[in-house]
Amino acid sequence: MATKMTVQFNLFGGTVLKLGTKRHHDKLLAGIDTLEDIGCFGLTELGYGNNAIEMETTATYDKSTQEFIINTPTTLAQKYWITNGAIHAKHIVVFAQLYVDGKHYGIHGVLVRIRDDNMKVMPGVRVEDMGYKIGLNGVDNAKLFFDNVRVPRENLLNRYSDVAEDGSFTTSIESNRKRFLTVADQLLSGRICIASMSQGGSKTALTIALRYAATRLTVGPKGQSDTPILNYQLQQRALLPLLATTYAINFGLDYVKDRWAFQNEDGSEHQEVVTMCCAIKTLAGWNLHDVASTARERCGGQGFLACNGLGIAIASAHASMTAEGDNCVLMQKVAQERLMAFTTLPVDDEKKEDLSDVTYLHNLLKKRENTMFMTLGMKLMAAGKDGRFDTWMYKESDLVQGAARAYGERLVSERFAETISAADASCQDILQQIYHLYLLTVMERNLGWFVTSGTMSVDTGAKVNAAAADACRVIAPQTLNLCEAFAITDSMLSAPIARDWVEYNVRDNQGEVI
Repeated sequence: MATKMTVQFNLFGGTVLKLGTKRHHDKLLAGIDTLEDIGCFGLTELGYGNNAIEMETTATYDKSTQEFIINTPTTLAQKYWITNGAIHAKHIVVFAQLYVDGKHYGIHGVLVRIRDDNMKVMPGVRVEDMGYKIGLNGVDNAKLFFDNVRVPRENLLNRYSDVAEDGSFTTSIESNRKRFLTVADQLLSGRICIASMSQGGSKTALTIALRYAATRLTVGPKGQSDTPILNYQLQQRALLPLLATTYAINFGLDYVKDRWAFQNEDGSEHQEVVTMCCAIKTLAGWNLHDVASTARERCGGQGFLACNGLGIAIASAHASMTAEGDNCVLMQKVAQERLMAFTTLPVDDEKKEDLSDVTYLHNLLKKRENTMFMTLGMKLMAAGKDGRFDTWMYKESDLVQGAARAYGERLVSERFAETISAADASCQDILQQIYHLYLLTVMERNLGWFVTSGTMSVDTGAKVNAAAADACRVIAPQTLNLCEAFAITDSMLSAPIARDWVEYNVRDNQGEVI
């Protein structure tokens, strides 16, 4: 439902609001709010996902009738993975190559009715269900085809560009590429929505797994089943770094939301916000993947039961990593944008190596980001204009991805530190402990780079694992309180192992939530 509503209110409704004008608002906004007018967002095509600017769907203006003719010219041009399209949508914003009198004006959004009020598919429109998926089958995804479907001239979303009755084209955005970036801008808030959904999934999965770990008793020092598995280092080392990372990403996401919502009206911050949105979406999605898979494994057979919800989290993670931009491709964009605006971050080269000092650990993150972007920049300079593509796409992909992730993790760390400084005094100690574990987790995952690059000494690197284990032990007694802070109700969790799982198994439950 969150996925469907995100499309309804952000991608569809938000596009109508931001790209449309009064004529579209008067006609649709009330119905969008009440769900009388459910819609979808027609950007992706079978042959054009991350390269959507090359899409083939056309919107050709016919002056004689003052209509746009929407057409799907090839198989590759079918609109693909269109959420809400298979069952519920009456409308779609079709993104198409605009042609007037044979001249090409780039990609624009046009409103097209795909079902009437009785939910019958409109003439010239073909709708096909995408089929059964590995998860999220409550979401109706569609393929859509348009066979020279005619819509009124007024259906063009005309906030930035318009076509007059006589076919004259006017625009406030001069280049076709900039127009595309503007009309597709709703994907930016869509990435924030997906990051938020990923965070919801991570919090849910962690709460389920940690509640179960706190109540599942097994063999203790005396050989009796009197010890919660959460006491074991195995369980702590698997789950608590992910809990710390989820907290950290949440503080980063809160900051990105604020930066997106309160940008300067002159657009001077927009590119920086784009970079942050792309980075936080990828980090949250990858974290959900790690959380869901690890939580499933650490819950044993109980985690394999569908009623305990961890399978849904795994499927949601895979959707998060792909929807609104493939994570790795988005990280390419992060690296590119960051490299273009890059200035070296101030670092303290005299900082004493001390794994208990969060300022030392954060300083290492800044050093990593500096080193990676400077190395990437030098390699691209050496390659020259002719060799840039080969270097970026064929030779230095690992460096591109690493630099982008270094930026994202440094940003998250920075925001965590700011959150602690602004927090109530009663919360600062536990937040500091979580922050410390987050930083050690980043170090542990990237230990090879930190040591081989000389950023961290071998002696200090050898102590990271033990420091992280100690940090887990410190946090472990507060684990359930930290999960309670997510404020996810029992009914929302809907997982027997997160509640009284013994009582659940008193009778034949058929693996269903009763």
